[in-house]
Amino acid sequence: MYLEEYRKARQLGQKEAKLCQSRGGSPNLPVLDDILAEEETCGEVDLGLADIPLELIVGTRTAGRSQAFSRSFYPLMEEDSEFAHKWISLCKAHMEEGISDPIKVYEYMHTFYVVEGNKRVSVLRYFGAVNIPAEVIRILPLKNDSKASKIYYEYVDFYRLSGVNYLWFSGVGRFPRLQEAVGKAPDEKWTEDERRKFFTVYTSFSTLYGDKSAKELAGRMTVGDALLLYLDIFGYDTVKQYTQTQMKEGFLQLHQAFSLKKKALQDLNPLKGLLGR
Repeated sequence: MYLEEYRKARQLGQKEAKLCQSRGGSPNLPVLDDILAEEETCGEVDLGLADIPLELIVGTRTAGRSQAFSRSFYPLMEEDSEFAHKWISLCKAHMEEGISDPIKVYEYMHTFYVVEGNKRVSVLRYFGAVNIPAEVIRILPLKNDSKASKIYYEYVDFYRLSGVNYLWFSGVGRFPRLQEAVGKAPDEKWTEDERRKFFTVYTSFSTLYGDKSAKELAGRMTVGDALLLYLDIFGYDTVKQYTQTQMKEGFLQLHQAFSLKKKALQDLNPLKGLLGR
């Protein structure tokens, strides 16, 4: 039974690795040490134990195990290898009692790289888990005037107040705007209850936003971008009381507004050509 699960997971890994290679990319996990060799950093911060989104775990700290997994942490090693036997044991443990031991990771630029616990990540990814407990050390990039740096350090300040690590924005100024949108003062910390309520709102909204029809709304907007716009329109105090049906009704209104805006911009294109003559 558990060997069959490994075979299925490995098939997914092999398929993903071949797809990456066909597109000219590496079939294996990124290595943080390789990334840091070309970047300037300015220290580390121990964040302690936190639940982190599995989708944000993108690689390993060192090259040692990077070739044992595909880009999504599916296993690639032969099924008679020691690696496979350990993966299968973890699979058995997960299915019978659950995996609760925290892994160890480094966070860099809002992505996570595993130091210890690669196979735990692999098993949980395969079974569709959302979060995993982890001991987290943050590596701080050198501050500069780039957009990426400004957004990241806004996130660092926001995380210090909220403990929220699962959402991201594509523009500067939006983390402070979210802090205001949920009714918090600029330097006010969130309570555990406030974190839970916001996570419920975020999860409900991201479920709707993940629908394929939402891609018309998305463009390059992250879930966080769209949610902030949603809160600007409907108000957080109202939205956190919504049922999933009410959340969907509001989302459809938002989607319709964007569709009308997009059509209006398309209708303007011929006029822009005339004006440019």
